[in-house]
This record gives sequence, structure tokens and C-alpha cells, in this order.
Amino acid sequence: MGDTWITNMTHFLDTQGQPAVFGGSQRIAKHFGAIVSDLTISPPATIREVPLSCRRRPNRKACPGKIHAGFEPGTTNIIWSCPVCNDRGLIHHWQNTIWDKGGRVRLPQISKITYRHGFLDDIEEDADLDETILDGAVVSHDIILAIHDNEILGTGGVYGDPTVGDPLQIDQLEIEHPGGPTKITLYNRAIMLFATNDEFYVQMHRVCCAIDKQ
Repeated sequence: MGDTWITNMTHFLDTQGQPAVFGGSQRIAKHFGAIVSDLTISPPATIREVPLSCRRRPNRKACPGKIHAGFEPGTTNIIWSCPVCNDRGLIHHWQNTIWDKGGRVRLPQISKITYRHGFLDDIEEDADLDETILDGAVVSHDIILAIHDNEILGTGGVYGDPTVGDPLQIDQLEIEHPGGPTKITLYNRAIMLFATNDEFYVQMHRVCCAIDKQ
């Protein structure tokens, strides 16, 4: 009977995004990293065999199995298993690591992004916000990846507390795609990043930073 591994790939990296493990941990990082690299070079639509042998040695003999891997339906997680010894696991937080080769399954078709942001003394003065419009081919692959990887399209609504912060920070994002526009208003992004443990604010921060770099 194999083990079940739940793996956060960032745990193998230092603050500069470089490998920070040695010995046995380095071999494990290399093994899981090879799974991520293979799937993100040529993303499969279903679970498939990857060119990687199982690393287990049941009864001190090398397992003859080959790793099968793919993307977990409905998420960005990678799931893998060995059909011979039943070793298996789930890999998350692999995006933008050194093993991420940029390929994804079924990236969203985004036709236009309108991003308005800035600092205001009065919430009613939102006409003064800076506006960035990205249309058609101008929407870069990196931005689409950020929206996809952070699962933003299903998060329309208003977030944050407009009663804190002086001046008030506002980020307004409208994403046009085949499923209809996704509209998000986020108040005091910087404050909420430090004041809560909500992953949503981290995800939105990544998307906003990707747009700012465009």
C-alpha cells in the first residue's frame, strides 16, 4: 500500500524562488517538480502517464510503475498516482515556481479587461480613479494565467471594508469572457492583505500586480 502525499511546492523554495532543500528532500522536490514540469509543458485533458518512474522501493525493490498524473477536475491542483504500488498525491501552489512551464488546460477566453484603481478621500469621487483597458490581443498570457490560476472568474462582488483606510484604496476589475462579465470591487487591498488570512485578497493582489506590469 502506497502513501498519500499532499505537497505545497513553495515549501521547497527560498524567498527568491530557488531550491532550498538538500539530501532526501531535494530528491522529493525534484520528483514532484518533474511532474509539474511535464504537465505544464503539454497540459493533458485527462490523467495520463508521464515519463517518470515511481520513486518507491517496496520490500527494498524498485517499484516498476510509471507515474500517472493530470489536473484535478474543477481546480488547479495536480493529482498523481502509481498504478502498481498505489503511491499517490496532490500537488498545489506550483504556479509560478521554477517547475511551472506556463501551459494550462482550458485557459479562459478573455476578450477585455477594465481595471480602475487608486486612492480617494471620498468614495463618491471614483471618477478620479486611474483606468487601464486591455482589449483583445493586448490581454497578455501572463494576465490570463493569473486570472485562471487564482480562480478569479467566479468571484464577482464587493469585498473589503470601505470604512477603514484614509485615503480609501479602491480596485475595480471587470473581466469580459464567454460566461458573461465578472465585476469585482475591492476596498483597501493593502490593509486587507495584512489584516486577514483570507486567500482571496492574496489572489486579487496577484492579478492586480499582473495587470500593473502590462
